[in-house]
Amino acid sequence: MKSRAYSLIAVFALATISFTMAHASSQTQISLTSFGNTEIDLAWSEGDRIVKSWSEFSNFNPSDGSFAITIIQSETGKIVSDNSVQVITTSKNSEIDFNSLVMYMVNAEDICQNEDFDVNTSTLANCNPLTGQYEMQVSTNDGSVVDSTTFTIVDSRV
Repeated sequence: MKSRAYSLIAVFALATISFTMAHASSQTQISLTSFGNTEIDLAWSEGDRIVKSWSEFSNFNPSDGSFAITIIQSETGKIVSDNSVQVITTSKNSEIDFNSLVMYMVNAEDICQNEDFDVNTSTLANCNPLTGQYEMQVSTNDGSVVDSTTFTIVDSRV
């Protein structure tokens, strides 16, 4: 009788572990890989100041709808940009795998340290930029960080 009870407990434990592992593997996953320049120079024209990341989405559930892209200045921890990334798909499959390019354009509004900087009246020439290493984080809409990649902003205008 005891061995039968232990057997049932063991089977239940294995079933629970298997279910938990299967459930964990079906969570949405993202893999980010830098694509193009990882060093952005503020002396470049605006169209060349784009950070690109190749993203691989796995187990995406269309009901999740969106992801967040957050840009963080690494040395200060300051969040300079936080936006939603809409993922559009026509599939109703709950385990979709697809690739996408995620982009961020470096602009004066995000990186200027001047307290009096006004994006409507000032230009990058009037900006004291926060240069250095930055991190691009992509997270699911529930806020958990899925993956990140880094890039550097330099200013050779000085």
